[in-house]
Amino acid sequence: MQSGWQSGDRVTRVTYRRAPGYFQRVGNSACGACFGFFFVVAAFPLLFWNEGRAVQTAQSLDEGLASCIRLHTTDMAFDSNQNRLIHLSGVLTTQTAVEDTSFGVKLYAVRLERYVEMYQWEESSSTHEYKEPNGDTRQETTYSYHRTWKSHVVNSNHFQNRFAHQNPSSMPISPSSFKSPSVQVGTFTLSAGLRTRLNQEHTVSPQSIAGLRLQRGQQISGDYVYQGNTHNHQIGDVRISWKYAGCSQTKDGLTSDCVPEQVSIIARQQGSFLAPYQTRAGDTFELLYYGVQSAESMFTQEHQANTMFTWGLRGVGFLVMLIGFSLITSIVTEIVSFIPIVRELVSFGVTIFNVCLSLSLSLFVIAIGWLRYRPALSLTLLAIGALPYLLARMTSKKHTDEHKRM
Repeated sequence: MQSGWQSGDRVTRVTYRRAPGYFQRVGNSACGACFGFFFVVAAFPLLFWNEGRAVQTAQSLDEGLASCIRLHTTDMAFDSNQNRLIHLSGVLTTQTAVEDTSFGVKLYAVRLERYVEMYQWEESSSTHEYKEPNGDTRQETTYSYHRTWKSHVVNSNHFQNRFAHQNPSSMPISPSSFKSPSVQVGTFTLSAGLRTRLNQEHTVSPQSIAGLRLQRGQQISGDYVYQGNTHNHQIGDVRISWKYAGCSQTKDGLTSDCVPEQVSIIARQQGSFLAPYQTRAGDTFELLYYGVQSAESMFTQEHQANTMFTWGLRGVGFLVMLIGFSLITSIVTEIVSFIPIVRELVSFGVTIFNVCLSLSLSLFVIAIGWLRYRPALSLTLLAIGALPYLLARMTSKKHTDEHKRM
């Protein structure tokens, strides 16, 4: 059953959900156990792959640091460094400016982005559930509406109160990206992969653009060009802004309105072109960091990023396994759910069991992944993984001995 009421920019819908019976809950738990099995099975290859990836990346970075050649000048590409890993620092250079011809925004940079936002209605919802005396669940969902700037069209046809909150069906002006066809540091040309690492964006102030071309009905306010009212915004109004990344100087030494940025790069020299480097360990990489940084510093940061990513995937693998075991064992809790005290005790025990089992198996898989590369670490993890099982066996044996004495 469903009912509701509305007031201004808020709409509340009320639904009632009948409480499932005992056998229905047990049946649902049995179905969940099937899905839990697939979760557990999926966790094993995820954890094992992650450890192999972490080891390979660490070895590739160590190999890169050991073979990296430091260049003291970027004015020449030495033949002796052909196909070798080199490290260099210098100022970004572009031959031509990037330009948004529709508005006359032009500067020397690696990339120029035109961002477009439209003032629209947005729907948000919050749900609260209440238990009824007959065991049913009353669910109250409140939908609220507010105006905001969005970079994409919000489809108001799916709103609960769509008649009073309608958005335009399309953006009157499209966002766009303008990229420099060639970027250099000294005599070296950056690959497409290195250019994508130039991702620190800076805002272009419209007041600083000498040749800015405004269309009819457009005006400047702050860092935006507005199409509509700059103060009393209406649904459908548009605002435009620009951001650039990788400010550069030209080949002739001329600079743009922005300050040319220095970068540090580690990549393979291929003539005067900087390309990805293939390691014997198996990874391919090319590194770019802002500022003047040593090769040691850059590889240290890459090691730190690899460690963080590895631990993140370990956590995901553990959670996937824990969810799987929780789904598998949920039927145990449902079987005794009609006895409140027993249900709570069994639920607590099953939860502890699932956590310990998931932790032990996760550590076991991680240890197997490191067995070939770091045997000592692998054996330590195996011992830690077996600890919950050993503690459980000792506790069980202690209780058995106490019962025998009685």
